[in-house]
Amino acid sequence: MLTCEDREKVRVAVAKAESGLTAEIIPCVFEQSSPYPESIWAGAGAGMSLAVGALLLLDVFHPLWTPLSRLILWVPAAGLLGAALGRWCGPVKRALIGGRRMEEAVARRAKEVFFDRGVARTAGRDGVLIFASLLERRVVVLADETVRARAPRAAWDDAVAAMTALAAEERVADGLCAAVEKTAAALGAAGFAGRPSSGNELGDEPITGDGR
Repeated sequence: MLTCEDREKVRVAVAKAESGLTAEIIPCVFEQSSPYPESIWAGAGAGMSLAVGALLLLDVFHPLWTPLSRLILWVPAAGLLGAALGRWCGPVKRALIGGRRMEEAVARRAKEVFFDRGVARTAGRDGVLIFASLLERRVVVLADETVRARAPRAAWDDAVAAMTALAAEERVADGLCAAVEKTAAALGAAGFAGRPSSGNELGDEPITGDGR
């Protein structure tokens, strides 16, 4: 997901952005926000259902001469194929999970990272988390209370758009760097420009995870 070179590139971008801010920016990228075990079962069920439907239609329009005891093996085979697609194929997995479920999972995981990694515990309450989840193709920006009081929610739209566009091209590190720059610009516009005051409590390293 991020090579050592990628991590250093993002770290440098964060350090540069924070050098002119009194707030802190924390970039984070996860492979996915949830294990989504239901996608495996949904894939298996869909595969078996399609296999049964195909056999019935084939028998109606072109009577089968192969024994049913042999044909019936197609059903579990289709189930295994569907389960595999539901587990490892991104487009199929997204279709089986559904947009609402992915939105909820990404929002929940972003909040977990926000609190678990101490973004809400800086002295100035000025941390901003950029959370990207690759499977779901979702980006969430969460700001602590001092930042929320001065920056409108729409302030992060450019950061979200930049990360989303570059991640779609599989340029995850570039996307994080662009999102950091856009977030820094929004913070500056909200009055957080100036010499750092919080002592870089959260560090500059990007956070990564697989979500499983």
